Amino acid sequence: MRRRVQLLTLDCAIVIAEEGSFLGASRRLGIHHSALSRRIRDLEHSLGTTLFERHQVGVRPTSAGARLLGSLRRVLTDLDSTLAMVGSAEEGQTGSSLTNFDEPSPATEFLDAIIEVIRSRPDLGLRFVDTKRVVAALP
Repeated sequence: MRRRVQLLTLDCAIVIAEEGSFLGASRRLGIHHSALSRRIRDLEHSLGTTLFERHQVGVRPTSAGARLLGSLRRVLTDLDSTLAMVGSAEEGQTGSSLTNFDEPSPATEFLDAIIEVIRSRPDLGLRFVDTKRVVAALP
């Protein structure tokens, strides 16, 4: 089963973990906290697991959430580097940079696949190794 998850939603999950609350994350992101909460609830529903333990004083990632967030940080860092590299190469060739990423891309499909693996194999640990762009999954 393929899932379509927006990169913004994944970024929101990371910011929520960093801020420790939906309210703090909503202020940082400039998104109303109820919309942010709804976005994460939909992500959790799509994954079939709870990513954050909600408390009166804030939130804390569950073990599944911590695994997802750790992998996402690495994947999104790599994606940012790749996009910057493509932009730099494009600037060198034409004098302009590529800035429109609204269309689905292989990166989105890659993230969908990662989410599927995390959901279907919670016992599996993922580790991404940058060795000439080889991605490895280790137990």
